[in-house]
Amino acid sequence: MPISNKPQLQSPPFSINDVKVAFSCPRLFYLKQRFGGEYLFLSKDYIQEIDNAFVDLANQLMNMIRQESRIQVLFAGQFEELVVEAIANQIQQLFYELIFFPYLETIITKDASLATALYQVWQVLTRLIFNISEIIVKNRRYCHESVVLRRTLITGEIPVDYTFKIPNGKTQKLTGKVNNLIFDFESRRLCVVHYQTYETVEVSSQLIGVALYSFLLKQKKKVPVDAVVYWVFPELGEYHYSWEKLESVVESLVPSKLEEMREWLRWEEFQPNPPPRTEKEYLCDICPQREKCQSFFDGGG
Repeated sequence: MPISNKPQLQSPPFSINDVKVAFSCPRLFYLKQRFGGEYLFLSKDYIQEIDNAFVDLANQLMNMIRQESRIQVLFAGQFEELVVEAIANQIQQLFYELIFFPYLETIITKDASLATALYQVWQVLTRLIFNISEIIVKNRRYCHESVVLRRTLITGEIPVDYTFKIPNGKTQKLTGKVNNLIFDFESRRLCVVHYQTYETVEVSSQLIGVALYSFLLKQKKKVPVDAVVYWVFPELGEYHYSWEKLESVVESLVPSKLEEMREWLRWEEFQPNPPPRTEKEYLCDICPQREKCQSFFDGGG
């Protein structure tokens, strides 16, 4: 029998979000892929306006630091004489006057009850300002004041992809988009900055997502990629992940999960052995497709 020269059909690519959902709940992953719909596990006190405000303000902050001439001059002179606290305070003042206060006025005019939550957002942003100021001062050792801002802060979406070899010998492509990068000249590393309003209820899913963004970016940029996550509620927080930790997570967990995801999608309604229930029953209480899941999988969670 002659061997066909036709290329084998490749499985459609998964997104990083698909993998995050699959780690949280195989059944929600299946429903999302087959029927669409919501897929985020959100806490009971989730407020969409605050979520949008945090991401929007953080992005505006990054762009302001890169583009504002009054900030560039703060890094002039000998880098040994630059004081991080003083620079951060001046950036904070500019950001408040130019962006945060007008934003605050607009929001609370519509809903005054959001003022307290926005104060929490402000506190996280001031922490971010200090951390960014610190890395820019460090980078001044290696590049001129005229370029240090745009070489430290890399904005705009960067498409990334990587094709994994999975345990059955086949391959699976994964895609995503990365933005908000910080480059550290001393360590020769990038860092992906993640913003989320609420501390993730499903920590392993968050770690997988963070790890995959860094892993795919590393394949493209060819330098190690650390990550940092900032969140606002229930209390201010930040967590740093090293590239070594993130690489280990991906290599040990992701290829086998990609194989499982493909197997789950081959299941058809009324067949035996559907995608399994989540191992974290508490997620069912905040599942965005709980009723659909229970009816579709004959009472499954």
